[in-house]
Parts: sequence; C-alpha cells; structure tokens
Amino acid sequence: MAASDVDVILCGICDAQHVSHVADYWCPECDEGLCSPCKNYHGVSKASRQHGIISIDDYKKLPAEICKIEQNCTEHDKKFQMFCPRHDKLCCIMCISEKHKECTGMFLIDEAIKSSRSSTLFDSLEKSLKEIKENLERVVKDREANLVVIKQQHLRSLNDIKDTKQKINSRLDELEKHILDNLNITKEEVKLKINTLLNKLSEKMKTIELLKANLMIVKEHGSDLQAFVGSKMLEKDINKELNNIQNISEDEGFSQLRLKCNIDDKIKDILSEVTAFGSITIEKSQSSIVIGFEQEKQAQIFSVVPPSTRLIDDITVSPSGNFKVPAGKRDTYITGSSVFPDGRMIFSDCFDNNRLVVAYIDGTLDTEIPLSPLYPFDVTCIDDKTVAVTTFSDNKILIVDTKTKHVSNTIKTGSCRGITYRQGQLLYCEKRNGIIALQLSNYKVFTLVKDDTIHSDWSYITATEANLYYTSEADTVKCYSLKGDKLWEYKNDSIMRDATGIAVDQWAMIYVTSKKNKCVVLLSSDGKHERTMVTEKEVTENSLVVNIRSNKLTVVNYNGNVLQFNIE
Repeated sequence: MAASDVDVILCGICDAQHVSHVADYWCPECDEGLCSPCKNYHGVSKASRQHGIISIDDYKKLPAEICKIEQNCTEHDKKFQMFCPRHDKLCCIMCISEKHKECTGMFLIDEAIKSSRSSTLFDSLEKSLKEIKENLERVVKDREANLVVIKQQHLRSLNDIKDTKQKINSRLDELEKHILDNLNITKEEVKLKINTLLNKLSEKMKTIELLKANLMIVKEHGSDLQAFVGSKMLEKDINKELNNIQNISEDEGFSQLRLKCNIDDKIKDILSEVTAFGSITIEKSQSSIVIGFEQEKQAQIFSVVPPSTRLIDDITVSPSGNFKVPAGKRDTYITGSSVFPDGRMIFSDCFDNNRLVVAYIDGTLDTEIPLSPLYPFDVTCIDDKTVAVTTFSDNKILIVDTKTKHVSNTIKTGSCRGITYRQGQLLYCEKRNGIIALQLSNYKVFTLVKDDTIHSDWSYITATEANLYYTSEADTVKCYSLKGDKLWEYKNDSIMRDATGIAVDQWAMIYVTSKKNKCVVLLSSDGKHERTMVTEKEVTENSLVVNIRSNKLTVVNYNGNVLQFNIE
C-alpha cells in the first residue's frame, strides 16, 4: 500500500527500532517517512545527504500512481540503473543481462534524472494540458450550441408535421365535398331518367286499359258493322302501342342504372403505398471546430536522453561476417533493410524482383513476400511480424504482415523514400516536401520538418528517443529534434559524397554510407566531428543501406552483399 493511502505515516527509522513516531518528512529515494530528528541525521549521512526530502503534506498530495513508483527492481531487489526505450521500462543490472541484451538506445537513468525537472519538459507538458483543456472547452461550447439548435429544429419539425397534416386534412375535406356533391347530382340524374320512363309507362298503362275497355264494349255491344270497323280501328291503335312498347328499350331510363364510386388511386396510395408521414434523419456535416495544437509534434512522447558518454575516437569496428541476400528470379537490387527484434533482417528488393526478403542472421532464407507490380523501396520493422514499406513510384506506404504475407493497409502519400519506425509513428522522407510523421493509431499525417531540398531518390532517415537524422541533397546529413527544431547540418563532400543510408547507435553516434567515397562515415552526436569508419577495402560504391543493432553494424550493397561489423 502506498504511504499516501493511510492517514498516519510513521518514521521508518524509528519504526525499525520499534519506536512509533509520526513522520514529518518523506524521502522518495529511501521510500520511507522521517520524523524531524531522524531527518536531521538523514541529511548529514554521507549515503543520504543528497536525497531530495519533501514534507509529508507535500508527499500526500502526490497522485497514488506516482507514490507507487519503486526505487528498486521488484524482481531482483536491485536499484534501477538504466532505462530501455524499446520496452519503456526501468532496468536493474540483472534485467539488462536477462531480458534486454538485444535492446539499443538504453541510457543511465541518473543522467536523465538530472534534467527530468527541466522547465522545457514540464513547460511542454503544461502547454499540452492547457491546449487539451482549451480544445475540450471549445468542443463543449460547440456541442452545447448544437443542442440548442437541435431543440429549435425539433420545434420547427413539430410545426411542419402539424401544418402538413392540417393542409392534408383540409385538402381531403375539399375533395370529399366535391365527390359528395358529384354523387348527389349523379343520383338525382339517374332518378330523373328512371322516373321519366315510369311516368311514360304509367301513361301507356292508361292507354292500354282504355283500349282494352273499348275492345270489350265493341265486342259485346256493337253491331256487326261496328265490330268489323271498330276492330280495324282498334287494331291500328294496338299496333301503334306494340311499336311503342318495343321501342321503349331505347329509352335511357330503361337501362339497368347503377351508381359506382371510384376512389382515385393516389388517395388509395395513402392507405397502401404511403407507409410513413415522412422520415426523421440525422444530417452530419463537418464541424466548424478544428481540434489542433500549436505544434502537432506534441503527439510524440517527450523523452530525455542523456548526452553521449563516448568520444568519436573511442569507437572502432571490426568485421564479423558477411552473407548474400537469397537470390530472386532476376538481378537483385536492395534499396532498404531493417532488423526485427529477434535479429532477423528484412530487405526490400526493389526494381526487378519486386519483393521483400526475410533472412536469418546467417543469411539463410526465412520467407519471401512478393509485392509485384509495386516497387518496395525502403522498409522498417514495427514489431516482430509487421513492417512498413515505402514504394518507389506509386506514392504509397504498405503495412505488411510478414507471417501471412498480406498487405493489411495501404496509405496514400507523396513521393516517399526512406522510412523508420518510432513509438507508434512512421517517419519518412518525402521528396520536395520534408519529413512526414504518420500516427499509426489513427493514420493522421502531419509535416514534422518542412524541407523542399529533398530531391534525391536516395534519402534515408533514422531516429533516437529525442532526435531524427536524415540524408538530403546527396551530400548532406541533417539533424532535427522530434519537435521539428533544427539542431545541426553536416556537409563535407571531401569525406562524404552521395550520402545514402543512415543509422544511429545507443550513444547517438551517426553512421552514414557514402557511395562515391566508398566508405561509412561516423559523425559525432553534435555533427561537429567525423571519422571514416569502414573504407573501400570493405565496401563498394554500391553500398546503399546501413543498420545498427546490438552493437553490430550492417552495411548492405544493392547487389545483395551484406557486410557485418562489431562496434567496439
């Protein structure tokens, strides 16, 4: 349990003597409390006089996670001495020998601690927090304003629905009245036709009854002459009525009349086809709020790297072996390489074979990954199976899984050349633009260093925890901080002409291949001093790529010859 988790912290020295005194001070290095008398003895003791003592009240203000930071390795119970950037861990001497033999860039934590309270680091962190807060406040204000707009749009939509319904109902009432009027008029028209015919038929019935009565009277009471002549007269009248009754079918009132109401299909569609009054959707548009910082480089982790503890003249190299990249179907043309955490190497065979080649440290083939028709130019390892590859003429970066041999992602870029991986970011040279950073977590891209002098197809890049280094303008090496500030530039064509591959060791010494001078040039960490390390006895004009891992320098020629040296 951290000391800040309890209400009362006892003096550690007194407690060891079975005496209970409340602590007034706290020693972070001893990781225990001190009462006032013991604090005085602690301050004059040779072993602890340099320890930074804080009051117990200030100690209790520290965040719980900070209080839990151990001074010693919990696994080996030894004091932490080194920091491993690759694993982001503090290491004791046993950790280094057991788990970090292959790690590069490790540095003494005592050197880093000296500058850990530097105003530059904390000012940068405070500035970042301030900018984060300002961005959050702007977003909150914008979202609250959006809620007000949503409320207004909700009321407006309710009114639109209500008004539309009223208009529809009004129009339906109007159409209903029109069709009812039409129905009534049509009904009266039909009634008139039938009633007119009924009236005619009623008159005909009267006429028939009269003729029938006359016929009976003539038959019963008329003389023979009257009967003869009268029957002839009645025959004419009866025939006339027969003709009339036969022609009655032509009367409009004689037809079987029906009333039929035909509802317009568009009205029926309201019941069948129209399934909704409308629809409610969410419209998205680009927010006017831009999340950004004064410097996008703040996305990188601030690191403190101790200055080089070695002089350039102290470093020597000696040959340790060589091998040839396993051949492809055509001529080999190696333009890039990188080293996996387990020591395997990966090579980009660019122009004829269009492939990546993974080889063990002795040169035997592990796997081959075809990428045709693309031209893989440079390659960098992201983890033990994933690599990023720039392409020579297609303006894209490929993320490749070397186990499955599949391209898992393709990122459009400018004319990209050398590339390196650092703490979740890809840093690469882009011709006529500069050094570009790509955040792998969200694939956000931003320009880290603006440099339109990068014209060479053979510009390569490497990085440490604090700085980046790249070759430019054929004979130039440039060094920038990871905040984008230029630190130095080196150019001396009498020693280094046609600079290509570049690498950096754990002491921030820079190794550069010079094609025209047929050598590897060593530059000091400040760029002020240089030495020729590997001469034309070992390398040729065709040397393009250089790598460093575990104090081993590797120089690769474009024809696939791999030369290995021990750095001593």
